[in-house]
Amino acid sequence: MDVGKYLGLLALMLLSLLALYSSPVKACSCMPSHPQTHFCNADYVVIIRVMRKSLRLVQDNVAYKVEVKKSYKMNEAGHKLLKHGRIVTPNSDAMCGINLDIGKLYVIAGRGPYLNSCSYVKEYLKMSVVERRGFAGAYRKGCKCSVQPCFGQSCLSEHQSATSCKWSPFAKCETDYSACIPSHYRTPEGIISKCHWRRTPAYKKCMSDP
Repeated sequence: MDVGKYLGLLALMLLSLLALYSSPVKACSCMPSHPQTHFCNADYVVIIRVMRKSLRLVQDNVAYKVEVKKSYKMNEAGHKLLKHGRIVTPNSDAMCGINLDIGKLYVIAGRGPYLNSCSYVKEYLKMSVVERRGFAGAYRKGCKCSVQPCFGQSCLSEHQSATSCKWSPFAKCETDYSACIPSHYRTPEGIISKCHWRRTPAYKKCMSDP
């Protein structure tokens, strides 16, 4: 991993913490997360088309009228939030608001009443094929495994565990082309469970030429 990127990320995290504790305005602060983590922790995961934008419906926020094209995950809280086909986000980048383009398709994984830059929001056409399949089912299969962010040149070489996979925010192969899934092995001592990165053809190709 590039040392400069690593030091830059640490500096950014430090500045974010300083801003969080020194500013009287409440802002969002979040660690980088793998798409699988977003899926597993979300109240709703949907493909939406943005229909229109309003600055008047909710004070100090932007409300997007959306059409839900497909639902991958929807708990009771998510159903209540989306029942009127509306997504709310802060009206400024400084408050971690997001901007959606009218007419475009997005995959979003939301949690709580507001969508912000800590949420998963990605234009559908810019997703990898493996990432789309992950939201369609592979990530759900891996929710018993957690994806643990790690930092440093050798963090990804550490052994995986029965409950988690190590992941670097700079690890494109694991981010775009794989999912952390559980496997079970029968041994003379009994069945052993282990979480590991799924070795899809695209993941193998990425790993051979990162």
